[in-house]
Amino acid sequence: MKQLTLFIATMLLTTWAVGQEVKTSNEKVSFSHGSFDAIVVTIPYANKDVVEKELKSEMKDWGGKYNSSKGEYTAKEAKMKAMGEKYFDGYAKIIENGSEIKVAFAVDLGGAYLNHHEHKDQHREIESRAKKFGQSAAKESVNGMIELETKTLKKLTGEKEDLLKDIEDSKKDIEDYKKKITEAEQKIKDDEAATQKKEGEIGTQTTKLGEVQELLKKIK
Repeated sequence: MKQLTLFIATMLLTTWAVGQEVKTSNEKVSFSHGSFDAIVVTIPYANKDVVEKELKSEMKDWGGKYNSSKGEYTAKEAKMKAMGEKYFDGYAKIIENGSEIKVAFAVDLGGAYLNHHEHKDQHREIESRAKKFGQSAAKESVNGMIELETKTLKKLTGEKEDLLKDIEDSKKDIEDYKKKITEAEQKIKDDEAATQKKEGEIGTQTTKLGEVQELLKKIK
């Protein structure tokens, strides 16, 4: 079973290695309280449930007061050493476009929202966190795929083993039937020989019966 899991993991992670990259971009994104500059991370192979779980964990790691409501995740009065001495408010939301999943991060520095023109160092820090988050969410999504595909493969392997057992059982049945057929054929031969012998005995007995019946005629 470990070999099967390793095989699936290798196949999926090989696709990962040569496939899509976690990318970040700078966009204006609408939140419930307005439209702001945000760092948007595109997550390949994303599973929404996994992304939601990872995003909740990420925003809690920002410190401050965590909350989530109406699809938005917030960290109020958060503080990070790389962001300076001031507190800030972090906002995040999941953006779905068909099968594509992105996550937007916006940061209110207190009077201005984080952007790559005016806050280069702070922007670099949040962008780095966003990319690491995206990589983690993507890998966890793929791990979920591996688990699902492993279960499917295990089920198929079990079904194959059941079929092989059925084949062996059928082969045994055939051998049993062949044995019974051989025994039945021998019994037929034995019964045919016994029938011929019995016919001879019947003929002899018929003759004796006739002789006894002739005795009656001799009585005067």
